[in-house]
Amino acid sequence: MATLKDIARETGVSQATVSRVLNGDPKLSITQITRDKILQTAKRLGYKTVSQRVQENTQQAKAAPLFTQEGSNSKNEQIRIGVAQMFEIEEQMADIYYMQIKSMLDEVCFLNGWTTVTLSRNEEKHFVKNDNLPLDGIIAIGRFTVEEIDNFEEYTKNIVFLDSDPNPLKYYSIVPNYHIAVRFALDHCWDMGHRRIAYVGSVQTFNNTKNLAMDPRYYYYRNSMLSKNLFEENLVIDCPMNAVGGYEAICQYLKTNKTLPDALFVASDAVAPGIIKAFQEVGVKIPDDIGIVTFNNTSFSEFSNPPLTSIEVFLKESARSAALCMKLVWNDMSFPKKLVVPCDFIDRGSVKPK
Repeated sequence: MATLKDIARETGVSQATVSRVLNGDPKLSITQITRDKILQTAKRLGYKTVSQRVQENTQQAKAAPLFTQEGSNSKNEQIRIGVAQMFEIEEQMADIYYMQIKSMLDEVCFLNGWTTVTLSRNEEKHFVKNDNLPLDGIIAIGRFTVEEIDNFEEYTKNIVFLDSDPNPLKYYSIVPNYHIAVRFALDHCWDMGHRRIAYVGSVQTFNNTKNLAMDPRYYYYRNSMLSKNLFEENLVIDCPMNAVGGYEAICQYLKTNKTLPDALFVASDAVAPGIIKAFQEVGVKIPDDIGIVTFNNTSFSEFSNPPLTSIEVFLKESARSAALCMKLVWNDMSFPKKLVVPCDFIDRGSVKPK
């Protein structure tokens, strides 16, 4: 497939000029001879703009069944999906949730016959890719600023957000059901006879447009505890969502509080290794001395010592939902939708009856 670079090389103009001509920029000032030369060269080389390719793929998507088995839509073989991540690689290493959901998304796109293209931030924090080929859609994982979202629209208007909902009137989105997740965790602790249940994690996290706001897990924890007259400010252990933050927060809590909570609701199991280390150093045993329920159910909770009861977030179902939403975008559905994926409760015995 011809690229902007190929056309620029043959016509002797810049790639930027080629792009502006092919996309019909009315503000571009060049001679008609140069304009015609660019258009004729693009036609001869078989180049297609992003809008032309999206139009063709949309027509293919409309012609194919909307709901198909993964891998059965052979017409989508050339579709290219950009994938953007909220976190940089170093941050993903500290919280493998986002690495796992990216892996699931790659798998789902592969089964649909789509090629995934990684979008990475450059030194100017602008999302870039490593080729000049167009994108047929972008699936953005996590939370992004308004400027970053505008950056995505420079590539394509076909954008689906996974794990955030920045504009429900404009974009399709997929989010976990935080309300039911927290209810599962707290109901389990209450059923075990525990009443002093602490929250461990960030009270404020990035909202849908990457501004600090109350974390939804804390919001539902606080409201649920208040509804039973069990909320205590000193049971809110505010810390970064990583192992170091969890370790330092628990160490500080143990220094300033003589009584342990009955149980902990940990907002991300990325925090769990630090919590366990802090307890082990002072001889606090799980679940004999304190119970723990984590959120996300990654390998951090599954293979910790002891294994931790956790809230399962269905990553593959979320990735499949993102692919479905992209198909809906291509089919020109008038109003975008937010898909709320339910969670499940995985009991590994890290909360025992009181």
